This record gives sequence, C-alpha cells and structure tokens, in this order.
Amino acid sequence: MVKTLKKQSENKRYEGIIVDLYNTDFETDAGIFTAEVLKHPGGACIAATHDNETFYVVDQFRFGTELVMTEFPAGKTDPGEDPQTVALRELREEIGYTAQTIVPLGFVHSSPAFLSETLHLYYATDLEFVGQDLDEGEELHVYRLSLSEIEARIMRNEITDAKTIALAYRLKHYLNK
Repeated sequence: MVKTLKKQSENKRYEGIIVDLYNTDFETDAGIFTAEVLKHPGGACIAATHDNETFYVVDQFRFGTELVMTEFPAGKTDPGEDPQTVALRELREEIGYTAQTIVPLGFVHSSPAFLSETLHLYYATDLEFVGQDLDEGEELHVYRLSLSEIEARIMRNEITDAKTIALAYRLKHYLNK
C-alpha cells in the first residue's frame, strides 16, 4: 500500500505573481527526498449555457504553451476567495454574464507531481448579460459550442486544456443523469 509521506521542511526558492517555487523535503523509507513544488492558489472553471445545447468557450493565448487555446472560462483564486466566487467572477469578466444557478461538479488537480493547484469545476444556467470586464491586456474570442462539438475537438486534439477536458467529461455525466 502506498503511504502518505511526512513533510520535513520546505524552503521557498522563488516568489512569483501566480506561483511560488519550494524545495520540499519528505521523509521516505530510503531517507529524505527533496521535491520541487510549485504552490498555486487554485482556481475555478465554469461551463455556462442558456439552453443546455451550447456552452460558452473562449479562445485565448496561453503563455505556457505559446498557443491560442480553447477553454471554458476560468481563473485563479485571489486571497480569501472561495471557488464558486472565482467561477462567477470569471464568468462575468470573460463572457459578460452572471448566473442565477450554479452547480459544483467537483475538482481536479492539474499536474500533481509538482503543482499544488486544485481547480474547481462548475456548471451555470439562468444567465443574464451584464457586460464583459476583461483583465488589463486580456484578449478573448467568446463563442458557443455544443457539448458534442467540444468532445469532437478534444478527440482531434484541438482542445487540449486539461481543465476544459475534465469539465466537459463531468458536465456530460451530470447532464445525462
């Protein structure tokens, strides 16, 4: 059986705007193992619809991949923010809507070998347009796709964002209950 390792110490090597890098020592049966861990505050991703037929997605440039990615609206948690508030904030900022109904669909860990980020997944309905409020320098193309088209794009490797893939899977399961 795999056991949880005991953390012995951690040393911050870098403090960034989005992530901090730590050397973290864990006690193993073979001795101390030092892992590099990126600590991230987490975030939320939200699938929003007017009709359960099409869902809002955004195309945006992502610095890590240096590609324009198709994703459900998402963003990182600010200090003191709960995940549902993050999801509703990103819904308003990125596509310009508020939602009267929001359903939590679980959470995922995006890359747990070295990253602490937990992403919370949501489904939103009963939308009301209030206008976009993009972050400074943020450029998005907003449009709607059916869930079947999202799945087809995933299978063609046109949608490769992990949180979007996870949310599409959870959403399909939820809607088919």
